[in-house]
Amino acid sequence: MYRPMYNDAQLQAAQLAQQRQQQFTLQQQQAAAAQAAQQQQQQQQQQFNNIGNINLRSMPQPQQAAIAQVSTPSGLKPTQQTAIPQPNQQAQINTVPQLQTPLSQQGPQVQQLQPAANGTGTINALNDEKVYPHIVELVYGTSAAKEQALLELGKKRELYDDLALVLWNSFGVMTSLLEEIIAVYPLLSPPQLSPNASNRICNALALLQCVASHPETRNSFLNAHIPLFLYPFLNTTSKQRSFEYLRLTSLGVIGALVKNDTPEVISFLLTTEIIPLCLRIMESSSELSKTVAIFIVQKILVDDSGLNYVCATYERFNAVATVLKLMVDQLVHQQTIRLLKHVVRCYLRLSDNADARKALRECLPEPLKDATFSMALRDDTATKRCLAQLLVNISESN
Repeated sequence: MYRPMYNDAQLQAAQLAQQRQQQFTLQQQQAAAAQAAQQQQQQQQQQFNNIGNINLRSMPQPQQAAIAQVSTPSGLKPTQQTAIPQPNQQAQINTVPQLQTPLSQQGPQVQQLQPAANGTGTINALNDEKVYPHIVELVYGTSAAKEQALLELGKKRELYDDLALVLWNSFGVMTSLLEEIIAVYPLLSPPQLSPNASNRICNALALLQCVASHPETRNSFLNAHIPLFLYPFLNTTSKQRSFEYLRLTSLGVIGALVKNDTPEVISFLLTTEIIPLCLRIMESSSELSKTVAIFIVQKILVDDSGLNYVCATYERFNAVATVLKLMVDQLVHQQTIRLLKHVVRCYLRLSDNADARKALRECLPEPLKDATFSMALRDDTATKRCLAQLLVNISESN
């Protein structure tokens, strides 16, 4: 995998992460030796008392379904064992955690590092010793240990703004996450993805989303072409819930990239098949997946290069316009404000192109021209204003 050159802060983070891993590995070995000696002593005592050996390991807790909040770019937030969303969960695609505390500029010596407060009383992931055991388990642990590490690290995404830096600069982490992704490929066709496997891969994708959303790791994430590993997930068509969750979480990673309107991100996506994949999801997937997919398309259209790309040929424009019209027809029967506002904004952006504007005079759906959605938009002033501007743009006098 391609890795870019580190700056000083990232190099310090990498060195510290490596030291933390080595230190924890040594502590594990010492603890294992002490535990083995203690177990041997206990066995001797039990034999002396004619008491049979009893396995006192705690049983695993039953799997519990949890609703994970979908936001772009923060995406799925795995807070329980099955950290996947339910279809009725609200999609919030306009909030993003801001970096509040810069990376510590302390030296590489572990004993000299001081925890840095981030404004809420918590410390940075770089200085939290509880983070590194999970990273070691993710890279070197058993399959069960890796699964638990994915879950625990996913919980810490909301605690630390710099977790993405630790994940990206820790040896073997990104490779382990890619291995989790590749391991699911054989389950895609024929569709054999179990709920437990879906939970696990969604937690791995949530960590990728954390890296994709951070300003200091986003470009490196793109340069490594990691988003391409997610396209097989977006290309699935199974209606099973486990596949819906897989598509939704994968879309969240792409949504994290486009959130900040970075030209490099749009240029990268335009060289891939992201628009056809999003259009297919907008056409026939769940409401949450449609919402995130159309958000991605809208962000691409907002960029001038994205608008020019879509409007460069009639075939591309027609593909987008056809799916938008289908969504309008579906919204007539089941009005959903969050979808409707993105549809209106996509049409409005298309109307900024002269050729597309002429075509929209003929193909703009009638429900957007009459009062079909007047009640649905009665409290949404911004969307009503966008719809009014759209109608002005495509009027014959323009």
